[in-house]
Amino acid sequence: MVEDDEAQRRLMSMLLKTMEEVRLTVAADGLQGLERAQRDRPDVILLDLILPGISGIELLRRYRRGGGQAGVLAISKAVGEEICATAIGAGANFFLCKPVQWPEVRQAVRSLAGGLTRRCEELLAEMGGPDLIGRRQAARCAGWLGGRESGSVLLKEAYLEIAKEERTSVECVEKNIRQLIKELAETGTPLFWNLLGGKTDKPPTNKRFLFTLAEAARRREE
Repeated sequence: MVEDDEAQRRLMSMLLKTMEEVRLTVAADGLQGLERAQRDRPDVILLDLILPGISGIELLRRYRRGGGQAGVLAISKAVGEEICATAIGAGANFFLCKPVQWPEVRQAVRSLAGGLTRRCEELLAEMGGPDLIGRRQAARCAGWLGGRESGSVLLKEAYLEIAKEERTSVECVEKNIRQLIKELAETGTPLFWNLLGGKTDKPPTNKRFLFTLAEAARRREE
């Protein structure tokens, strides 16, 4: 976690330590955060974007240029479409606005910790999915679904999370993913149809495809 606000750092540290699988390293400025990220090779980075030393955006750019592969949850009190797009463009996987809700942070950490989103992205690329917004949103949506504690999660919840992070609408997320699935079905690679248990006359629904993708990504971790 890279966070310069002492009170926020103390609170978030206390909450993260309630997650048994988490081993936490903390940094209070951008340069220290970059050094520790490169040294410790974490699975997940919780990154405040407004930091002393170097900004969170600059930290993220340097980290990614150096080959850093951790999942990144960017957190900022600066809101707006531009800052979200900048963070995602620099390599963040999720974006949350302060004040954050602890359940959202916990869910994002669990989604990113196993690399679910990255593995979903890899699977989509192997299926021949075009490198467009729909592929990114599908990977992040499936990664989010796969990282939830409860199997009763609704697909609309995942759409809403992605829409909030990318400052777009639920309808746009749903449409982009549906178009991606249509293109994958038309291409018809063996991996795509094998994943779904065999070829059918119609493309799968978004719900079926995303939950199947999340499960395949979890199996790839094992």
